[in-house]
Amino acid sequence: MTLFDPRAKIDWHAHVFQAGVGVVAGARYAPARTATPEQFICNFSDGGFEGGLLIQPSFLGSDNSQMMEAIAHNPDKLKGIAVVDTTIDTETMNTMTRGGIIGCRLNLFGKEVPNLESGEWSAFLGRLEETDWQLELHAPPKYLVKVLPMLRDFAGDVVIDHFGRPDVDKGLDDPDYQEFLGLLNPSRHWVKTSGWYRLGSDPSIGLERATAAKQLLEQAGVGDRLLWGSDWPHTQHDAISYSDALRAKTALGV
Repeated sequence: MTLFDPRAKIDWHAHVFQAGVGVVAGARYAPARTATPEQFICNFSDGGFEGGLLIQPSFLGSDNSQMMEAIAHNPDKLKGIAVVDTTIDTETMNTMTRGGIIGCRLNLFGKEVPNLESGEWSAFLGRLEETDWQLELHAPPKYLVKVLPMLRDFAGDVVIDHFGRPDVDKGLDDPDYQEFLGLLNPSRHWVKTSGWYRLGSDPSIGLERATAAKQLLEQAGVGDRLLWGSDWPHTQHDAISYSDALRAKTALGV
């Protein structure tokens, strides 16, 4: 798989899991249905894609075994973004790299903003650089405007999920979202044009807002660093299908 090339035929954002298996205590959401790697591969293959990037879902915590098993059975079609503890050692990270992991995800929804300049986080970010892992951020704009400045010295790639997750109620005029746009660095940041239906009170509003957000991202200089992802199986939005995601991709022009 060619990494970080928007022209590559890759679905850059999806999840696999077994319903009811491995859900961590206190999870904000637990899926009622299973999403298999075979289903995902069938979906993206039918859509004309050659590979897919799996993202560890928050409800499975740092147990990446389901995702890594999926990659092990399909190494030519799948890679993964893990969720790991900051105490993870380089040897373990190297082993995960050999297993198809290319980075880690920091999901800040429902959490406090961490101090990425503290000793523990600084050491962890250093190991990410050493291992050549990307850092993927899933956070609302009010968090991104705090986190991105703390990553100014991080040498690795930073990938931002779901258009930067503009607030459903505040929209794109939210001062935090506008500040986020101003912090984007075309030489360091990538943004996923995924999960359009998470941007509004319903999918149609979400698509309208996603279209406008894409234009703002292009104006911010990252137009050639936009990565499309289906966000399959659309957790918490079960009415959305892969076909819907492909139609949204066409409407967005990505």
